[in-house]
Order: sequence, then structure tokens, then C-alpha cells
Amino acid sequence: MFAASKGETIMSDIKLEGGCQCGALRYVLTAPPLMAYACHCSECRRISGSAFAVSCAALQDTMEITQGELARVEWTVESGAHRYGEFCSACGTRIRHGSVPEMGVYSVRGGTLDDQKWAEPMAHSWLASALDWFEPPKDALHYDGQPEDYGPIMERYAARMKLG
Repeated sequence: MFAASKGETIMSDIKLEGGCQCGALRYVLTAPPLMAYACHCSECRRISGSAFAVSCAALQDTMEITQGELARVEWTVESGAHRYGEFCSACGTRIRHGSVPEMGVYSVRGGTLDDQKWAEPMAHSWLASALDWFEPPKDALHYDGQPEDYGPIMERYAARMKLG
């Protein structure tokens, strides 16, 4: 079960599996993500080593590590906010990240999911920082910075994944 926008609750017995590059770490999400999005901020570009990062927001207690161990690092971003990242302790693949203190939601790196359909971004954020050559899909939601309201992204994701 997970919370959708406007106070709705969506029940689901979906279990999604994922893991790291080397196979030492495996996890199960006991509920589907709340949404998937692509972030084009300079921090996400650097962390992902790519033009943008695809993340799937999930409720805090929905990830079970079934094999291997997570390593954790914490840092402070330009705004002064504190963040954490968790990685496979064997190969260093980024698995998830979030805020410190934890706020009930974290982001799973979309590329670590076995079933990639769940990582389809419904929105692109921080487009003001996007690389010049990138053109976001016209059917995705577009944000120049951080979205103020995640409801439209969550609604679109739930409809696309047929979670409603």
C-alpha cells in the first residue's frame, strides 16, 4: 500500500526486485514506487555520471535487503540540507538516497530495478540546469527547478502503471 496524492491510498501486493552491478546486493520493494522522475541538477548528474539521474520515490520502510550489505555516506548540499546515499558495499553501485533526517520517503536509483518499466520518468526536474543538447519528452511534466507539488507526478505515474 502507498499514499497517493489527495489522501488516496493505493493497495498493492506488487513486489519489485533489484540489485547492484556485481550481484552481491539484492533488494525487494514491498510496494510500488510513488513516482519516477528524472533530475537534471548538477548534483544528480555528478552522482549518476550521466546527463541526468532517474529515481523512483518510495516510502521509507518498503525496501528489504535480501542479500549483501549497504554502505552509507552523508554530505551537505549547497543549500545546507543534509543528504545520504547508500551503495552496494562490494561494487559501489548507488542503490538509494534521501534526506537527513529521514523524511519518510527515499529515492531508489531507477537503473537498479530488474523491471525497468517502473523507472519510466513521468517528470523532468531542474531543466534550467539540463545539458544544452537534452530535449525532454513532450509528454512528460517539465519543471525548471524542484517541483513544489508532487501530486501531478504521482497521479500520472499511478495511472501509467495502472496502480489505481
